[in-house]
Amino acid sequence: MRGLLWPTMSVLAILLSSCFTGIEGTKKITLSRQDRRQTAPTAEELYLADVKPLSLAEWEPGKEFYVADSRASVMIDAVEVASSEEEGLKRGDILRFVESRDMRMPDGSTRVVIMFRRGHDDVYRYVAEDATADKGDVMSDAIPGLIDPVMVKAVDALLSGRELWTLSTLWLDDADNRQTGLKYDRVKVTGVTPGSMVFPVRVSFEDYSGRRGSYLMNYGNSGIESRGFANLFALADPRESHPGISDDVWELICKEKVRAGMTKEECRLAKGNPTDVHTGHDYSKSMLLWIYPDATTLYFEDDVLVRVKSYAN
Repeated sequence: MRGLLWPTMSVLAILLSSCFTGIEGTKKITLSRQDRRQTAPTAEELYLADVKPLSLAEWEPGKEFYVADSRASVMIDAVEVASSEEEGLKRGDILRFVESRDMRMPDGSTRVVIMFRRGHDDVYRYVAEDATADKGDVMSDAIPGLIDPVMVKAVDALLSGRELWTLSTLWLDDADNRQTGLKYDRVKVTGVTPGSMVFPVRVSFEDYSGRRGSYLMNYGNSGIESRGFANLFALADPRESHPGISDDVWELICKEKVRAGMTKEECRLAKGNPTDVHTGHDYSKSMLLWIYPDATTLYFEDDVLVRVKSYAN
């Protein structure tokens, strides 16, 4: 490697066991105070704080659940079904809570069994795997393949008609196909409906150019949730907090793109916080490396981006 300083064998082993960066003598570090996200909850993280599931002990007979996916049949057993053609659950079916029972297991433990009814004649049951005779352990957002419509309606009441700013370019169209949208785009929420088996809430929106999209979202309010509200939307225009960013750089940021000459803050706005941060050196220069989950690496010198290495290209 011409012009680069050779690392010791121990450092080389570390590099080879992770992601090779092309910069010798790298050392993993933690983000500085300025680089770390503020630990205090943001307004976005608190916005859906009142949307909470109900424990089984609080369910009333007749409480409805929306079937998000036919795969729910794997975990929810058919007990009595009037028609064999209709035995399997399918997306859009409504199950109504009937009662809960205790079931003695072969190992001597007791599990909670939840009985549901579809229509008038079809009976289904779910055996709560993580609950041992405690109705407080079973929550309305934790039944595999089922969505609690009450929680969806609560999110809808808070979001429908609200102006928000998107935080991801990954939009879905009406047929659930991925489309490339804009980050930090001003949109108006047009409705909240049941989502998928993994992400129970669908938030649909339209921007001010007439372009429509949606996000699949978790109920979670914390930034640690992979697709919680705080990860997908901002309550205020992010551009107002960064008046010094030029229009051409902001356009790149809205497309989640970076280029040499951008600052760390501009790169963070475009791509989010890195997974790992390393220091290294090239000749006599000290460099900071930001590494992302897709192995894309950003190289900074004096807090300015000087090189991008993308393994997707």
